[in-house]
Amino acid sequence: MLFHNRSEANCSIWTAEARNAAERCIREEFGAYYDGCGQKCVHDLEFASFGRNMELEHFVYGLLFPVLVFLVAIANVLVALVLSQRHMVTPTNVVLKYMAVADLCVGVIPLPWNFFYHTLKNYEHEDQLELWWCYMYKYSMDAIPPVFHNIAMWLTVLLAGQRYISISYPLSSRQLCSVKNVRICTAVITFVCILCGLPKSMDIYYDVYDGWAFDRSETWTYRRSCVSGLTALVTTIGPTTFFNLYFLSRVFLFILLPSFLLTILNLLLVRGIRNAQKRKHHLLKEKRAREAQRQTDSNSTSTMLVMVVSIFLVVNLPQAVFMLMVCLSNTLGIHNDLFTGMFPVAFMLVSNMLVMATYPINFAIYCYMSSSFRDTFRVLFCRYSTRWHYRFPSKSGSGGSAAFSRLSVRRSDPSVSVQLTNGRKESLSTDAVTSNGYSQPPPSQQLTHSDSKTLTQDTVFL
Repeated sequence: MLFHNRSEANCSIWTAEARNAAERCIREEFGAYYDGCGQKCVHDLEFASFGRNMELEHFVYGLLFPVLVFLVAIANVLVALVLSQRHMVTPTNVVLKYMAVADLCVGVIPLPWNFFYHTLKNYEHEDQLELWWCYMYKYSMDAIPPVFHNIAMWLTVLLAGQRYISISYPLSSRQLCSVKNVRICTAVITFVCILCGLPKSMDIYYDVYDGWAFDRSETWTYRRSCVSGLTALVTTIGPTTFFNLYFLSRVFLFILLPSFLLTILNLLLVRGIRNAQKRKHHLLKEKRAREAQRQTDSNSTSTMLVMVVSIFLVVNLPQAVFMLMVCLSNTLGIHNDLFTGMFPVAFMLVSNMLVMATYPINFAIYCYMSSSFRDTFRVLFCRYSTRWHYRFPSKSGSGGSAAFSRLSVRRSDPSVSVQLTNGRKESLSTDAVTSNGYSQPPPSQQLTHSDSKTLTQDTVFL
């Protein structure tokens, strides 16, 4: 590493000869900086900073970000646990679970650096900077999080596409949108995103500079800082070619294309929901209650996914457009004051925080719009409440029914097994049995076993 004696006398920076050499390095040789201690003009290394507006970033990343990540972690862990239950394994739920994992990684991976540097205020001790600081910042803030964000974006496309096929081509969707195929698609998406994200992890290397430097501000400054240089891979391909390929592929594959597909699929889903509502009213007029109930369940799931995709688009489209403008500006060499100063820093900070804030909102949407999600959540995390109702049944019903008096399960939801206090297992099933304490539905609403099985297969549950 480039450690040097900190003494001004040993560096000999105040002589006229050193001043002239430093100015010639910056003005005529277009160097990055002049090393006063080593008395040489440096071209292949640049000073690297840990931010662009440190005061604002200290507040956002040091105070707001840890709290937000805590909420994100709780919400996404709960979603993943609920959707991992055996009876909740459906094509839609599998995608939602993997989205929760990807979203969790987007928030958790930058947390160690932000907590160390901003929250613990180690920015006040950069005189103790070590080489691992540079690489920790690089990978936790710049290289890895975009990979998981890209995975989450394409999983959202997969979710919308899978749901559109399910409501538009219900017979074909049973095989085309199976759980196995959804998992294969998820694996392919993950592999491609990691592959496309590798160049960002292999573009630069770091060192630590400790000494007096004359930089483009044309002043002598003592600095202990990270310095970055291009790796052999970049220099072999060519910096312009390498970065143009990386940023253009990122713009088109992970910004323009998924945003366009999500917009189209979301509009198609909305149209499909409207058509389904018309079919539901037609079925109700013909007094076909079972088919109408199936249509209601399908519409509920579709509406919920439209809300998730819409929120995703609202918070990601502005960021996508801004990144596209930045990439095109850098590629074409266009100077714009919009990309300098305070605005780009503030915009990206606000945008990133809004993206993070949508993850707990998704959890609230699942709880509000999916009875099966709510019921499974209660079974997993509200067991004390279940035991209380079982031990102290309500006066209006038997003990068996009182145990689940507050659990509202749709007739089309999969069965949910619950372990009661006496060791017995009861099933939250669509088939009501009076001997177990469940209310018997009217004869017109009763389903045979084969009908119930068909109903479950035809409906994509959440």
